[in-house]
Amino acid sequence: MVDTVHGAAAPVTRVSDAYRWTQLAIGVAAMVMIANYQYGWTFFVPDIQKKFGWDRASIQWAFTLFVLFETWLVPIEGWFVDKYGPRLVVLAGGILCGIGWAINAEATTLNGYYFGMIIAGIGAGAVYGTCVGNALKWFPDKRGLAAGITAAGFGAGSALTVAPIQAMIKDSGFQATFLYFGLGQGIIIV
Repeated sequence: MVDTVHGAAAPVTRVSDAYRWTQLAIGVAAMVMIANYQYGWTFFVPDIQKKFGWDRASIQWAFTLFVLFETWLVPIEGWFVDKYGPRLVVLAGGILCGIGWAINAEATTLNGYYFGMIIAGIGAGAVYGTCVGNALKWFPDKRGLAAGITAAGFGAGSALTVAPIQAMIKDSGFQATFLYFGLGQGIIIV
């Protein structure tokens, strides 16, 4: 059911509850997919350190860069949402997330890991900010609930992927795990 409300303000189109809940569910699924970019990183660090002999503090700079680019660029990504719409921004974010971890799968230098995590951070930030904003847009009457459900998707993502990431690192190595999880998550987001 779609109807338009007219008045002094600009017309507002209302959509069915099913449509807006579908929009929320899509956002939650995208949030689940970006969670382990942040929460799963620590599982990779010991094997990176073992393979390359770098100190842990240097490796962890990749995570610091990820968080900086994930969070500080959200206002710019929000501008892109306003200009081009949420679909395009989430699409670009999903692609960048996949590319970031694919870079990590092939990286042999610290700068390579830094670059991969910067790319993944930009992508994850685009997805995160867009999904939260979209939840608020579709639920002006239940903003807190919509934002809470969306944020819970981020937490659920870490819970759902901890064991599979650890098992794959153990069975296939950290580089294959970066590649397959990165590409898989990127594809699901897209």
